Amino acid sequence: MRRITLPVILFLWLISGCAKLSEEERARKAQEYYRSALLNYKEGDYGDAVTDFELAMKYMDHLTTDQIKKAKFLLAKSYYMDGDYVNAIVAFEDFIFYYPKVSQTEEAYYLLIDSYIKVSPDPYRDQTYTWKAIEKAKEFLSKYPGSEYAQRVPDLIDEAYRKIARHDFYIAKFYEDYGYTYSAAVRYRELLINFPKYIVEEEVAYRYIRSLLLVEKQVEREKDKITKLIKETKKKLKDAPPEDRPVIEKRLRFLKSEIERWEGIRKRSVEEALEALSKYREVYGMTEYYRKLEDIVREKGWKS
Repeated sequence: MRRITLPVILFLWLISGCAKLSEEERARKAQEYYRSALLNYKEGDYGDAVTDFELAMKYMDHLTTDQIKKAKFLLAKSYYMDGDYVNAIVAFEDFIFYYPKVSQTEEAYYLLIDSYIKVSPDPYRDQTYTWKAIEKAKEFLSKYPGSEYAQRVPDLIDEAYRKIARHDFYIAKFYEDYGYTYSAAVRYRELLINFPKYIVEEEVAYRYIRSLLLVEKQVEREKDKITKLIKETKKKLKDAPPEDRPVIEKRLRFLKSEIERWEGIRKRSVEEALEALSKYREVYGMTEYYRKLEDIVREKGWKS
């Protein structure tokens, strides 16, 4: 049997002693951390305020009901003021869940919405949180139409939609720059339909039409890939046993239909582009963008 040495016994005794704080000590720590947190918050030391509020909440059974409510609210605000928007979201959601009808709830909701917008700092990144902000904003306006924050929430919604529109614009431009012109045109079209207030409409309309006029770049790329697959499939069909042939033949028919589909996309895209070009001139006039589009049409030998 292994003997327990004296140092080990002392170490275990110290751990045990530290773990068992008296209720009086717990109560003292709760109030000390709470007061320190309030002071740090007041002085703008939000990182320290977060630490102290979290420590105070460890002894929340020795805080009053009002102190717990205030600690939860100011903890969330401290995260927000410190730029830690992920933790702010968690803390605000927690506060709203437990205190749906207190005086601070509307402010918590407003800052929650703003935190969702800010947690994704630029339009290059995924905008899931931005969509969540819009969802929360509409929820807020439904619940608190008379709130003092109701006048500010539409501005947050506009900011969120502007970020999403910018995000979608960058995706469309990525497709355009890498020769996926049909995919780009689809994205630009959706921007024009869904976010006309949040884009430079003249530029997006130009890029939409230009991508349609140059759609053959992607069509030829897609057709080349499909043609290679058709050759490979025909080779497999030639060497396949009878029981495998129906499945391979079905795949072959599908690939041939894809060639036809992309040819249809080429034709419809040109027709759509020429129609849109006519409307572009009516709306924006003979701009530099319009002349560039006209140059492409002339190069292709089409009539605008």
